[in-house]
Amino acid sequence: MLSFRAQISWWDYFLAFLAGLVSVFAFAPFAWWPLAFLTPAVFFWLNLKPLLRGQRMRLAWVFGIGLFAGGAHWIYFSIHYFGGANIFLSSAMVAAFVVLIALTLMLFGFIVSFFPYQATWSKLLIVFPAAWALTEWFRGWFLTGFPWLQLGHSQIDTFLASYAPIFGSLGISWLVALGAGALVLIIIGARLQKLYATGLVAVLFLGGYALSWIQWTHPVGEKLFVSLIQANIPQEEKWLPEFRNQHIQKHIDMMEPRITSSHLIIWPETAIFDTFQQSMDDVIKPLQESFNTAETDLLIGGFHYEQSTDHMYNAIMSVRDLDVYGKRHLVPFSEYTPFLEYLRWLENFIMLPYENVAPWKGKVNLQIAGQAMRMSVCYEDAYGEEMIDGLPEATMLVNVSNDGWFTGSIEPAQHAQIARFRALETGRYLLRATNNGISAIINEKGKVVMTGPQYQEVVVEEFAQPMQGITPYIRWGNWFLIPILTIALLVVAWLGRGKFR
Repeated sequence: MLSFRAQISWWDYFLAFLAGLVSVFAFAPFAWWPLAFLTPAVFFWLNLKPLLRGQRMRLAWVFGIGLFAGGAHWIYFSIHYFGGANIFLSSAMVAAFVVLIALTLMLFGFIVSFFPYQATWSKLLIVFPAAWALTEWFRGWFLTGFPWLQLGHSQIDTFLASYAPIFGSLGISWLVALGAGALVLIIIGARLQKLYATGLVAVLFLGGYALSWIQWTHPVGEKLFVSLIQANIPQEEKWLPEFRNQHIQKHIDMMEPRITSSHLIIWPETAIFDTFQQSMDDVIKPLQESFNTAETDLLIGGFHYEQSTDHMYNAIMSVRDLDVYGKRHLVPFSEYTPFLEYLRWLENFIMLPYENVAPWKGKVNLQIAGQAMRMSVCYEDAYGEEMIDGLPEATMLVNVSNDGWFTGSIEPAQHAQIARFRALETGRYLLRATNNGISAIINEKGKVVMTGPQYQEVVVEEFAQPMQGITPYIRWGNWFLIPILTIALLVVAWLGRGKFR
């Protein structure tokens, strides 16, 4: 028993942490995508050692700490610079977040611990990749979910991205993990195993190349000329009442030259920081009158108050018909705080919301410019399976966001990279309007056709084509992939059952 425990050392834990930390460079804004294969390969190699269940789970946890310390440290910017917490409390809260979210990766160690005696090739090509994908899936919904830094996100500009319309970014994470396992086998395997593993990697990329030629959806209707207003409002001024009129006027001034030339104009999330109802007389109604005389639609981000439920929603309003979509997937401890009434004492250390925003229960599509468009607010576009609600009826995707909370960090680039997958998975254009970047018009292949610089006032303008049709991912979501991976693990476990005797 002692020799069995001795198979892992502090050096192994450090190597796992370092592999997780370096993984961040596989994602935007760095986009060194080969690292997405190399760092999990190191982690998988460590897991080939004969370890106890607890050791495997700790090893996965340490890898996760490195991954999220490097890739999600940007929450510090929001907590410290805009949440009012001092540097020590902010650092402690970031550390707590990283340690806790990394716990979800322990599921990987738990799963693979049931396969101690399987052949090395089956671990690397079946067990580890399946366990990785199932762990990412679990992280995407457990305790509201945090689907950030999926391995698949790093492959948006490779041929592997072409698998997204079939089984989403989660499926590409599985393929990357499969490639990582194959890489280990190429290094340590027997001659024939090296040959097969090399062939497998080649097949994955050649298959992606072939899929890139498939047009899953088709154009419907005329192209729309779209204008996205990026007003670059400083986050430290955004919520101050004395700047309210100035900021609204800035959006109007940037928009006015486009009223007659655009089919659709979009303001970002919370462009109006008070409720639509409070702004009805001085903002919404005058804008509505202006747009009723033009063949142009306007979407505005703000807050919607529903008197019947006494609830506030982070929302998007169509100014022409006053139709509203509200955010369904809220940010914990930002838009809502559990047990808020019992936590008011924390306001001595950090800003808390005045009241909780409610999750929207209504429709997800709005009729805009003659098309049904699937709305989303902020990081809702990180949840691929939620974004297929409202499809295939919707012919376009719209996201309004404000990544100004993370100004100067790598978060906006990561967020924009994730958003590209939503367009690719659904075969639809995504119109993404943000306060200070990255605003973009993304086509049905996940390619950015027009964008603007961060931290500048800019109007991002381009034609966007409504698209119709059903991709396999729209039809099945993640429920095409998850059962297959689960069955694969069960089959491997069943075939290896005699080795426990």
